[in-house]
Amino acid sequence: MRAVSEGNIFNIDKLDRAYFIYGEDVYPALQFIEDIKSASSGRAQGEVVVEKYMLGTDKWADIIDSARTMPLLLSSIRLIVVDVPSRKRQNIPREEENLSSNEEELLRAYLSSPSEKTVLFILFNQRIKGGSSLLKFFKSLPKDYIRIKELNSLKGKGISTWIRERVRSEGKEIDGYACSRLVELAGNDLRRLSNEISKLVTFAGEKTHISLEDVELVSGWIKPLIEWEIINSLEEADYQKSLLTLDKLIRKENIHPVIIMDKIHSFFNDILLAKLRIQEGNKDNISIFKEIKPHLPEKYRGLYQRKFKQVFRFAERVSIQDLRHYIEQLKDIDIKIKSTGLSFHELMDGFLFDYCKRRAGKERLF
Repeated sequence: MRAVSEGNIFNIDKLDRAYFIYGEDVYPALQFIEDIKSASSGRAQGEVVVEKYMLGTDKWADIIDSARTMPLLLSSIRLIVVDVPSRKRQNIPREEENLSSNEEELLRAYLSSPSEKTVLFILFNQRIKGGSSLLKFFKSLPKDYIRIKELNSLKGKGISTWIRERVRSEGKEIDGYACSRLVELAGNDLRRLSNEISKLVTFAGEKTHISLEDVELVSGWIKPLIEWEIINSLEEADYQKSLLTLDKLIRKENIHPVIIMDKIHSFFNDILLAKLRIQEGNKDNISIFKEIKPHLPEKYRGLYQRKFKQVFRFAERVSIQDLRHYIEQLKDIDIKIKSTGLSFHELMDGFLFDYCKRRAGKERLF
């Protein structure tokens, strides 16, 4: 997939050696990183190594030391991705944004003479209010040292254009009604929209056109029913009930496997994110839930409270290790569905057996 770029800042054919990207939605930068990996692989230019760091947890000295290290293969490209943690309050800078004089000198020295096969990305996924010493420092450097760009949420015609270009990059088209409905359902968060488009493309199969009906089936009215039934059966860790639910959705409700897989995968990803945020200790449960379910209004009190309790009750009962195990299993199922003749039902049967065994214990499987 060729990413939908923001202007000409993200040019694969002419990479800058360092980027500082900030704003409400830096997803285009993440797409750009994926594009670099795909393009380099397609041209047989060697392996692309992506190293991720979190500012605060990781120090600038270690990050720059890694950037200066030559890759094992001379043809390889190293992408250093540094996440700046979001502020608890948008107008109050975090301590991680401050640079000591030694760190400023270290960064200035590296950016004046960067490693040839390394690209440094510094991503701050938040609109900066009240100033930032980090941004001020990068702006003080010569323009050829680092590319600086603010990316804020797309709206109106801008989001429709982005969707059409993203769909077109997959070799398909989407009509105006379908495009508008997708925005209504998914909002203007580009990561969320990109995930929905990926599902729509898979669902469309050989069709070259994504219709309003496709959007409704994959992203619309049917989701609450599926989520309710699937998540409840997973939460209870009841093997027989989970199988019956799966059979009902596939055979009676005629729900496409893509939609079922998405709901199960999203569920485990949400719980994993909650566990990681709790472990970090920087946010309370309400803030964590808003990050996980940004499109669920608090005015729907009953639904909001039920989902809130479901997320954190489940998070208390399952380990990060097990969550990652489930997510990897689901990724493996997705690959097998697309590359083998194995049925979705059979593959999910194995997943559910393993999941329920881990969660509920062998004696409660039957």
